[in-house]
Amino acid sequence: MAAHAEPTTSPPATASPLVAKEGHGWLWSLLGGLVILGLIATTPLVGDASDLSTWTLILMFCVFAQSWNFIGGFAGYAAFGNVAFFGIGAYTVGVCLQANYPYWVGLVGGGLIAAFFAFLLGLPVLRLRGHYFAIATLGIAEALRELVAVRNIGGSGGEVSYNFSPPPLVANTYFFYGFLGLSLLCLLVSVVLTRSKFGYALVAIRENEQAAEAMGIATHWYKVSAFVLSAIPTALAGGLYAYWSFGFDPPTVFDVRFTVEMVLLTFLGGAGTILGPLVGAIIFEYGSYQLDVSGFSIHNTLLGATIIVVTILLPQGLLPLVQEFFQKPVPGVARRNRFLEGARRVRRFIADNGI
Repeated sequence: MAAHAEPTTSPPATASPLVAKEGHGWLWSLLGGLVILGLIATTPLVGDASDLSTWTLILMFCVFAQSWNFIGGFAGYAAFGNVAFFGIGAYTVGVCLQANYPYWVGLVGGGLIAAFFAFLLGLPVLRLRGHYFAIATLGIAEALRELVAVRNIGGSGGEVSYNFSPPPLVANTYFFYGFLGLSLLCLLVSVVLTRSKFGYALVAIRENEQAAEAMGIATHWYKVSAFVLSAIPTALAGGLYAYWSFGFDPPTVFDVRFTVEMVLLTFLGGAGTILGPLVGAIIFEYGSYQLDVSGFSIHNTLLGATIIVVTILLPQGLLPLVQEFFQKPVPGVARRNRFLEGARRVRRFIADNGI
């Protein structure tokens, strides 16, 4: 009788908590993002002109980090040339305004041109991997900056300025809500990526590209699509910045520091997560602003120090630490000891994942 006994199998119900937990994870991240953006949206109502300008810039960096997360976080390809898309969006708007075309033509056109440029660039460059890909994208962004300056696009040396009075659209509030809307759009796209076949394919590429290819995933086209997806919001941010700033030049909109901050802000919060880039951008940029107004103008120093800390201690970002701390406590642990237990879990997490 024992020889004919059917092997025991675990009940299917055991998988349901994991599915539910994953579902609640993306939902809580979405709700958290909506709450954060909702609170920021009240700035024009409760803040002054300085606060409005500050949070407009912070939201711009939120868009930078969130859009870079599509290629760098989900796909795992460290692109160091995404500032090129920001410059393309800015110069498209600048040239259109100088030619007396409507602003929206330049804004939409910048997004389309950046998407097409990312597609053409991604076809050859995304066949590279690791530091070869990073160096190639960085070189292309620098070459594009020099090309704009040498060809005098927009003006002498690539400098763009406008010779008309600011229209009503230039009011800071409109641009604030423009960047806020872009950040919300990136948040929603991140949610879709965590729940879609496209996003699962990008994560598979990040974890093991060769295994993903063996499973039949068209890895190259998925990477190119993610690269295009990251280019569009960055270019739209460049278009908003071009009209908001009323003048710029190649060193401003092709500044490699923007790309460095995109990467840092994403990893600071948690690369490949929904909330990580948004949280990382707000923490770093707001903290840097507070130091500036206090008389400590050490943005670049803070940038370098944060890169060191994140690389050595927090390669997984801040959000995984928070999740580790608030894990369900071990049964039997007294309530007063749960904080210490969470701190020990965080310390072990840093020791296991840090350098």
